[in-house]
Amino acid sequence: MAWPAHRSTPQSWSSTARGPREDRMFTQFEASLPPKIAGLEWIAPADSAGLLERAAVELARLDVVAGQILSPLSSFLLRNEAQSSSKIERVFTSQDELAKAALGLKSSAGATETLAAAEAIEDLIASSSTGNPASAPALNSAHHRLMRHDLLDAKHAGAWRTMQNWIGGSDHSPRGAVHVPPPAEDVADYMADLEAFVARSDLPALAQAALAHAQFESIHPYTDGNGRIGRALINAILRKRGITVSTIVPVASAFAAKREWYFALVNEYRTGDVDLFVDFLAASALLAASEALVSADRLRQLPEVWTAAAPSRAGSAASTLVGSLLAHPLVTAESAARIAGVSDLAARTAISTLERAGVLRSISDRKRDRAWAAGDVLDEAESLVGRIAEQPQRLLTPRVETFLKTQGLLATS
Repeated sequence: MAWPAHRSTPQSWSSTARGPREDRMFTQFEASLPPKIAGLEWIAPADSAGLLERAAVELARLDVVAGQILSPLSSFLLRNEAQSSSKIERVFTSQDELAKAALGLKSSAGATETLAAAEAIEDLIASSSTGNPASAPALNSAHHRLMRHDLLDAKHAGAWRTMQNWIGGSDHSPRGAVHVPPPAEDVADYMADLEAFVARSDLPALAQAALAHAQFESIHPYTDGNGRIGRALINAILRKRGITVSTIVPVASAFAAKREWYFALVNEYRTGDVDLFVDFLAASALLAASEALVSADRLRQLPEVWTAAAPSRAGSAASTLVGSLLAHPLVTAESAARIAGVSDLAARTAISTLERAGVLRSISDRKRDRAWAAGDVLDEAESLVGRIAEQPQRLLTPRVETFLKTQGLLATS
């Protein structure tokens, strides 16, 4: 059975006094109606099946490594995924700013928003251990974490939308929109259907995650934050299905590397050609996992590198801090004193030693609330994103390549 294309339904639009004349005269639009997918069958084409299997094997390898260095790698990949997912929505921040936000220090608006995205991802993944991450309580809890401090949409945080929204086009009406999701009154019913789809276990996990993500974006159940919650759902489904136990797959880094490809393939889902996005997510997961393994190996070697850069007596405050930096790469004088079991003065002396050796770098120049980070850890996060971005050809299957060429998003040879 072919996956059904979206249908549409005419809807009336009450114009306001705002916006250009075209918006004030706009009276009717077509809202998209996705198919209900809880009971739909999806059979992998032979080439997709092989790709899904290779990606699942690489995810399993990454998860084993994460189990060996659980806390450092998991927190590292969580921050990376949140930063890349936010970047897709044009929310930018640096690793240093994100580190300050994580420590509760004054930081940029982008860093604060990205930290909220990390909390939302963590919240949704945690819900998969006890229930269905696509349930209303799980999604709404994660959405509340993401949007609770947003200046415009905090009042809508953690609840399905009660108004019509749209993607692209005018700011004042659905005129010229790329996609107009279903009417608000249909959202709860669609989301219940999506919850039932995610409860299934008869599909390859990555395919299920791809289809669920694309369906979620078609429904667009929130006034804002749909992209970041929808991408968080991918990792939550992988955790629910047991594909990952200890890690987060940085698929958003692959999506961010080729943002225009990602949007085009999600949009194509609405035509019923769902194999394209399944391929793209599987290829993204394969690339992200293989490069995350490179980062894991580099992270694992850092304590030895730091010890060589700042040799110190075993049991000293500096030595103890070096041994803890992989798990706790962000430090203040107070946290360093607590970790090393020494006075604040001794902790500051140890921090100065490590800073001179290049092991720590200052991320806050204020006299009060000073903070430091293991620069090599933050730099590796940037390196991971960069390595993924440098390999767009690994995101292409023949099917996806042909589609992107027809869309003018990939040069024809």
